[in-house]
Amino acid sequence: MKALFRILIVATFLGMVYYYSDFDTTTTELLEGPNQITQPVSNVLHENLDGDELPRPTTGISTYIGKSSEEIVKRYGKPNRVDVSAFGYEWWVYQLNGHTLMVGVDHEMVTQVYTNDLNYNIAPYQIGQSLDDVYRMTIFEQEVSVEIAENIYMFAMNEKDMQNRILVKYEDVFAQLYIDEEKQQLDGIRFLDGKTLVLHKPYEMQFAGELLEASTPSSFKQIEINLANGKQLTELVNSYRQKNDLPILQYMGQLATVAGDRSEKMFLEKMITHEKITDSLTERLDMHEIVYQGSGENIATNYVDAIEVVHGWINSKEHRDLILNDQFNQIGSGAFVDYYTQIYISTPEDAHLN
Repeated sequence: MKALFRILIVATFLGMVYYYSDFDTTTTELLEGPNQITQPVSNVLHENLDGDELPRPTTGISTYIGKSSEEIVKRYGKPNRVDVSAFGYEWWVYQLNGHTLMVGVDHEMVTQVYTNDLNYNIAPYQIGQSLDDVYRMTIFEQEVSVEIAENIYMFAMNEKDMQNRILVKYEDVFAQLYIDEEKQQLDGIRFLDGKTLVLHKPYEMQFAGELLEASTPSSFKQIEINLANGKQLTELVNSYRQKNDLPILQYMGQLATVAGDRSEKMFLEKMITHEKITDSLTERLDMHEIVYQGSGENIATNYVDAIEVVHGWINSKEHRDLILNDQFNQIGSGAFVDYYTQIYISTPEDAHLN
């Protein structure tokens, strides 16, 4: 009987060790964004382009596309923060009582608007709307064209895009519908003009004429862009947690530093050294003397921006599970060019946080 009791105690102890060690550190695979194939073509006939565009919505945030940024200020006030971007425009970031709105502004004109919050009017859609309902109310073309002056750009959605990243053409404006595949509902939306869509190249693209490309930022500007992407990653993930009835994660500067270093090393590994990163998340956290009980890390590359990164993570089970882990309470995000890292930890209540 005593021997059996000892066996039960040992088994319970080993089970507890396994449980906590399993939670201890989780690093997901590098999530790579969709291939952005860009190919020149010739002899494009206008009659071969996609069908008639849908009437432009007359209400909601899409109506600001093409208008002066002063219209945004009149409606929402000054932004909480203005971020730089890799595409030359500014991001006006609004966090109104936890509600996220991001407005792209180029030379004082609104070029895009993004939200994942049901408090904003995104007519003709609604955040949380079922995918079936979206399909019923929208006529989709798998190929969508953009005409700018004499130039023609044709975007092609693949099967995966049609499930979670749908492109819709309206009169003088386009909509990207970001679908939460697990919930089968609309999780976020981006309205943008044709020029911004071409600059982003978020889908496979063919073009006839001049290829529009963003200029390469200076090294000083790139530092600002990296910092902006890190902040946006944190805010977007926290807003997703809130929508799923989870508390937001508290920003931790040390974690952001570790995340930024990780992104930079991944970039250098690809572009220069070609040496695989061998230090683990545990080693990196310990090096910075960060006190934690459990940790996790999401990484990504080849995405247009932080918006696309987070929606990519949401639709990858292992990355999504980390975002929605209810044991984490701290977060830090870092970016370097097109590499993105987000680290989550759970900390003891008496730990000193920076």
